[in-house]
Amino acid sequence: MGKLILVILIAITITISSTFSFSAENYFQDDLTLMDTLNFKASGKQKVSEQKSNFEHYLIDPHSRIDDAFNIPGALNDRVMFWFKVYTEHSSSQSVLHDIDNLALIYDVIDFTELTKSVLNKNTKYGLQNKTMKQVLKKYKKAFSRLAKGKCTEEKCLSILESLKKANIEIPSQKKRAKFFNVLSKNLRSQTGQKNHIKQGLKNLKGYNESIQNLFEVFELPKELLAISFLESSFNIHARSKVGATGPWQFMNIIGKHFLRMTKQVDQRSGPLVSTAGALHLLAQNKKIMKRWDLAVNAYNSGTGLMRRGIKRLRKRGFKKIGVATLIKHFKHPNWGFAAKNFYSEFLALVYTLNYRDLIFSQNIKKHDGKIDFYLTKCKIALLKVIPQLKSTQHNLRNVNNHIKKQRLTTLFPKGTLFMSDVPLTPKRYFKVDPKKIRRRYPKNLYKLVKSQSCSKR
Repeated sequence: MGKLILVILIAITITISSTFSFSAENYFQDDLTLMDTLNFKASGKQKVSEQKSNFEHYLIDPHSRIDDAFNIPGALNDRVMFWFKVYTEHSSSQSVLHDIDNLALIYDVIDFTELTKSVLNKNTKYGLQNKTMKQVLKKYKKAFSRLAKGKCTEEKCLSILESLKKANIEIPSQKKRAKFFNVLSKNLRSQTGQKNHIKQGLKNLKGYNESIQNLFEVFELPKELLAISFLESSFNIHARSKVGATGPWQFMNIIGKHFLRMTKQVDQRSGPLVSTAGALHLLAQNKKIMKRWDLAVNAYNSGTGLMRRGIKRLRKRGFKKIGVATLIKHFKHPNWGFAAKNFYSEFLALVYTLNYRDLIFSQNIKKHDGKIDFYLTKCKIALLKVIPQLKSTQHNLRNVNNHIKKQRLTTLFPKGTLFMSDVPLTPKRYFKVDPKKIRRRYPKNLYKLVKSQSCSKR
């Protein structure tokens, strides 16, 4: 912590005339005092309760924008409500303290807005925010420990008791009191807000909406499934996770290779449209296997194998109509943890967020933003010859073809290489793919459509 404070002192010395809210004396105090100075200007609890009526208004889908298949089950209402607030109310400069099992139990919202507005570099802000959150969690755990031992009138204890009351949770008798508060202490978790990331995702989607909607129509799949790409990456075509998940739909290598072409020159997971086609193939398969959309969507995260294993176990126990809500309550497995259990609830929250984005974020996406078509090369061709053909005026050429890795202009691409364009390409060298064929073939196999064709010399 000493090195971190030294960095902050240097930054403040350089920007002494700034309006940065920290005062110099803060940096000669202990960590807990510094923590109290950083946050808690506004607890955020008042905002949490005020947002409830707005959410309930969207929950009933007042404008009938959402397919009935994605109505919110009563058993998931608290979970969906929690994630809706994460996506629409709290930005990444805020952390929500909550119970890991009961998402209706929210203890506080820690606000780091002043820190994020400061002149400190990104890494310093991140380190300081993490350090502070550890201290916050430590203070809460101490309060839980005191409550487990008996009465506690300290501020944190009273705050916890108030949160339990608002969540309609009764404190058990004296004999079970210690276990009750110890469990709550273990269940304490923080969730970073995502509002700004979702707003950025809506910007990322601009230019692709018409083409993506066309793909959904061709596959005859509900448009609501687009929310998965926001859950995975906020539709970021450049996204790459620590474990190698890539593109807006975050395909891992094994699943990606099943549907998409992945070579030294091409990685179709990163293309905004071709990866969407791959995701729709996967989701269509999931639906065929799982029979219901809640299970099919959750299988995008957990895999159909785990979902079927859970259903099989519960059927042996006498359960009949088994959905995600039933699995959350009764299925236990090492791979069925917090992320897996909440995937469908997060998805539903995003479905309502995206379909009411005009009212929530005052953001509309043009329905007609330039249709982009799929083209295959009929012969070997260099980028030097491809680029002049792609004279797109409505889209970013590089982003539209983001599945093409950085190559030299003279690099030859094999016959059957996929390129995207919103202007017609010459049929002498390029084959325009019928959208219906995209539904019949995995994107990785589209190249077979030009096996018998060749470039015209005329």
